[in-house]
Amino acid sequence: MTQPVFSNTKSISVYFGLWILIMGIHFSVFYFFYFFPLDISLADSIVYNSLFSIIGISMWYVVRYSVPDQKNLWNVAFNHLAFLTLALIVWIGVGYALLSTLFSNNKVYLDIMNVSIPNKIITGTIFYVVIALAYYLYIYYINLQEKVQVESRLREVLKETELNMLKSQINPHFLFNSLNSISSLTITNPEKAREMVIMLSDFLRYSVSTNATSFTTLSKEMANIERYLQIEKVRFGDKLVFDFKLEGKCMDHQIPVMLLQPLFENAIKHGVYESTEQVRIDMDCEYKEGYLEISIVNDFDPEAHARKGTGIGLKNIRERLRLLYKNEKLLRAHAEGNKFFVYLSLPGTVQNLTQL
Repeated sequence: MTQPVFSNTKSISVYFGLWILIMGIHFSVFYFFYFFPLDISLADSIVYNSLFSIIGISMWYVVRYSVPDQKNLWNVAFNHLAFLTLALIVWIGVGYALLSTLFSNNKVYLDIMNVSIPNKIITGTIFYVVIALAYYLYIYYINLQEKVQVESRLREVLKETELNMLKSQINPHFLFNSLNSISSLTITNPEKAREMVIMLSDFLRYSVSTNATSFTTLSKEMANIERYLQIEKVRFGDKLVFDFKLEGKCMDHQIPVMLLQPLFENAIKHGVYESTEQVRIDMDCEYKEGYLEISIVNDFDPEAHARKGTGIGLKNIRERLRLLYKNEKLLRAHAEGNKFFVYLSLPGTVQNLTQL
């Protein structure tokens, strides 16, 4: 966040225009009300107000890194008190030194400067508070604008995610292959065909009944993942092997709905489809330092010709996580040898989302 005074020409004009106005009021009071000489009135108003205009600019860095909250309220108060003390010493000290040098022969004015130090402290404190409040209002406004933009982008991404979810959930190839498998099983193994129809029905019901803005427990998400893999296993048989090692306390953790589905679809598409050997998909889950750590590892043939996809899988998941948790480093993926690794780190809470 840049210094607001120098963010554009208009803000520069407004800031220094206000100080020129204050100088004019200062001069008018000294010259017309207290009947100070013209040179003293001009010098006093220009020196003190120019100095504080410079101090006011430097105050931004104290305000910018002293945003109050419940955790560090006392630190913020201390920072401001310390800087206010320093600012008053510099402001009054430098101003006094300059003016006493310019008007060293005017004993009346020097006496007035000595007497007016308490008034200067009060005036400087008021200036400080007003400028600090103005900066905090500016920070609040900028943060509000950013929040509105993020929420707008979140709505767009979630709508796009819902559309892509519907495309993947009602994937004609997946349904076609599943129905073909069911058709074959009705002849060879009617009981197995019945089980597969139930699994396919439950899988589609879960998928259609949820949307991209929902959260669910890991246990419910994994139940749907298992249905998906069991359906695929009917087609691939022993070629597809999967194993889950999930800590019990992980199962109640809230995660974005359908977050894991694209990862397992990728493992099937780029692993099982393209390999002539047995492909294994392993998933581990555990808690580490307040984060739900999920790892998904699948075999794949690095020499096989890669299947073309929409290219939104990992990118879309990463974007959802960034907007939901305000963190760009929650998803990591890389290939090593004949294995593809995906790591997810999900915080325990979601950051201040509005109702969508």
